[in-house]
Amino acid sequence: MPADATSPPLLEVQQLSVSLQGQRVLTEVNFSFLPHQIVAIIGIEGAGKSILLKALEGLQRPVTGRIFFAGEPVEALPPWEMVRRGAVYVPEGMRVFPGMTVLENLEVGAYLVRRQLAKNLERVCQIFPELQDRLRSPAGILSGGQQRMVTLARGLMSAPRLLMLDEPFMGLSPKLVQRFCDSFRDLRQNGVTLLISGQIMQRVLNVAEKAYILEKGRITFSGTGHHLLQDPHLQEIILPV
Repeated sequence: MPADATSPPLLEVQQLSVSLQGQRVLTEVNFSFLPHQIVAIIGIEGAGKSILLKALEGLQRPVTGRIFFAGEPVEALPPWEMVRRGAVYVPEGMRVFPGMTVLENLEVGAYLVRRQLAKNLERVCQIFPELQDRLRSPAGILSGGQQRMVTLARGLMSAPRLLMLDEPFMGLSPKLVQRFCDSFRDLRQNGVTLLISGQIMQRVLNVAEKAYILEKGRITFSGTGHHLLQDPHLQEIILPV
């Protein structure tokens, strides 16, 4: 399901500034994207990527600025309300509940949409067929890559309109990274918009319709993923040889 250029933005951020313990970490951030796009936020460690995603989910209050989701202001809403509206954040390093089965882990993600449990479970098993035969297995015995699939699938169980992933490739092999990028295409075709943040994300940039560089709390470059991959500044600062 490709993005419709005539559609209004699914998410729009205007002049967003965030401080932590009196220290400014985001300064007048502006960006927007359409429904059904894959969007990348690229930046080195400490650039403010995680704080930005937390602010979008309601986990971190902005000092100034506006956040609009599906045309409505949401900067004052709590995280559970953002999930109810269809914006789901999967934080960096999010882990499975090891003593619970894979199915029980996935059911946790569906707590706000219990009526859609069977439908959403079928959907995530189509995207990650490796999980189908492991539903009754303790999540803690799965491989690292399979556990990452469970955390992503858990986010999908709430049937999000927007899925925000913070450093989803940390510790994954190149083969698994490519596997996840393939799953992102599938999700977009199924109507999910993805906002993915990270440091070294060449493969994501290859599939991203929009991409932004975040440096010292400011958006400094924007374009398509392919455009940023060819940008000298990205090569020198964000993707050093």
